[in-house]
Amino acid sequence: MVLTLAVRARPRGETRRAQILDAALTVFLEHGYDRATIDLVVQRASASKATIYSFFGGKEGLFEALVSEYAERILAGFPDLDGGIIDVRAALKSIAQRYLEMVMAPDAVALWRLIVAEGPRFPALAKDVYRVSNERFVARLAQALRSWSARKRIRPLDADHVARQFLAVVRSDLHILALSGLLPDDLETAIHKNVQEAVKTFWPALRRKDDEQS
Repeated sequence: MVLTLAVRARPRGETRRAQILDAALTVFLEHGYDRATIDLVVQRASASKATIYSFFGGKEGLFEALVSEYAERILAGFPDLDGGIIDVRAALKSIAQRYLEMVMAPDAVALWRLIVAEGPRFPALAKDVYRVSNERFVARLAQALRSWSARKRIRPLDADHVARQFLAVVRSDLHILALSGLLPDDLETAIHKNVQEAVKTFWPALRRKDDEQS
C-alpha cells in the first residue's frame, strides 16, 4: 500500500492542493525536512510559490498539512463509530486493522522515519505533527469508547488512557521494526496477528461482566 494523497474526487482547488501535497511528500522523503525547500516543491508540483504559500503559509505549514491529510485518510477508514455498533469487539478489530495497515504503508513508514530523524532539531514541528496525527487517533477512539460505555456496551473506563494504550499495543514492535527497515516477510499476516493479539489483550478489561460476547 502506497500513501498517495490525491485519490478522491475533489473540487478544483482541493485537487490542486492534494497534488501539491503529493509533490511535497516526494520532496520531503527525498531531501529530508531541513534540505527540502518550497522551490523544490514548486518544481515537482509545477505550481507557483504564491499558490503554495496561499494554501500552506510556508514549509512548516506544508509539512503539517501533509501529516494532517495522512491522519484524515486513516480516520476516514474507521467504521461509523457514532452509529449503532452492536459488536464492539468487531469494531475494535476493524479500527486496529485500518490503523495498522495505514501506518505500515511504505510511504507512511518513510514519513515517520523522517519525523523521528528531524524531531530533535525541530521540536516544535515534531510536537505539531504529533498533535495532528497520533493525538487525533487517540481522541477519535476515546470518543467511541465513551459512547460505547454510556450505552453500556463496555464497562466504565478512562477512555483517553485506554485509547492511547490500545493503539500502542496495536503498533507494538511491528512499527519499530518497520522504522528500522526490518519488515517481516509476510506483512499481511503480521498485521493480522498484531490486531488479534491487541483486541484479545484489551477485551477482558473492556467487556461488561454481563456481556455474553466471548
